[in-house]
Amino acid sequence: MKVVSRRQIMAESEYFKQLPKVELHAHLNGSLTEKTLEKLGCSESAIAEYEKLTRTAPTSRSLQECFGLFSQAYNVIKSPESVYVAARNVIEDFAKDNVIYLELRTTPRANVGMTKEDYIEAVVKAIGDHEYKNKILVKLILSLDRRHSKEESEKALELILRMREKYPSVIKGIDLCGNPEEGDFHETIFEKAKQFLGITIHCAEVKNDSEVERILMFGPNRIGHGTYLHPEHGGSQKNWELYLEKKIPLECCLTSNIICGTTKSYQDHHVRHWLDLKLPFSICTDDKGVFGTTLTKEYTLVQRHFDKIPENLWKMTYDSISHSFASEREKQDLQDQLIRWFNVCHPKIVSTIQNAYNNYTPADLDILLEEHQRDVYINDI
Repeated sequence: MKVVSRRQIMAESEYFKQLPKVELHAHLNGSLTEKTLEKLGCSESAIAEYEKLTRTAPTSRSLQECFGLFSQAYNVIKSPESVYVAARNVIEDFAKDNVIYLELRTTPRANVGMTKEDYIEAVVKAIGDHEYKNKILVKLILSLDRRHSKEESEKALELILRMREKYPSVIKGIDLCGNPEEGDFHETIFEKAKQFLGITIHCAEVKNDSEVERILMFGPNRIGHGTYLHPEHGGSQKNWELYLEKKIPLECCLTSNIICGTTKSYQDHHVRHWLDLKLPFSICTDDKGVFGTTLTKEYTLVQRHFDKIPENLWKMTYDSISHSFASEREKQDLQDQLIRWFNVCHPKIVSTIQNAYNNYTPADLDILLEEHQRDVYINDI
């Protein structure tokens, strides 16, 4: 029975591997593979530390511990050359996972011999140089760290807007990120940015009802995580009603929330409310290197734990395009690509999945249904 179950799982995973996907929430410094870290000169012990969350139980883990791991990337990404290598490799990793549209986000960092402008230039160069230009469209979201003072953030915004004027087809958005237990959301800064850039804000990653209300009232184009937004997950009824009124698309990061310990299980993940109420959201990886995931895995997890058929996931991908910061022409091209894939490739792959069930008895299917409800797939997809 276990062999048959694995065969069916592999068939479903192959569907999501081949499905052209859209990634709207991916941090550069959290998306590095072991191979890329080696290229950057990371020691074996540093790589093990960077990846340690994928090998330990999340029961008592804190967000503080998760955020501490990014220092392993910062320690080796100190020059324009290393920024370029990191960004190019991350883009190519997503392309190999059949991601056709990527919004890569990063906070510009200065170091000895590297200004924040140099950092941005290196990422833009990587976006222009990667070898999968006919396969993946990449845009850049530049982030403000919520731990920085208002004055620091204002200076950072000035640089971002200047670089956006230089690269308007690449730099498409601005983000508020960083440890949600520190710092603040400075609304006036994002009001200014809103005139020129798409706005996405990490929101309700921890319980902070007053800040969540301010963010929702501001009305960004998208919000990230939304873990403590619904009342069943620690949010306030007032904020949930405000969210239902505004229906801001959510960037959903399942494995990230599980491994960081902010969500107990996949079945209990707050995305179920978005699914039940047909609210707008996209499936994302957040930090695929730190959390040991891929977008294919995230799609497979949604399918498995929420009983969705392949067509549902195709539609989620299609809808995600409209939430992106791409131009209207680019959105149309991406949607056309999804439609062509659905008409040509979808029937063939679904037929393969159905063949995996051919020899099942009703009892077998009952057992498989029970297997789908278990949280044993983090490292088994």
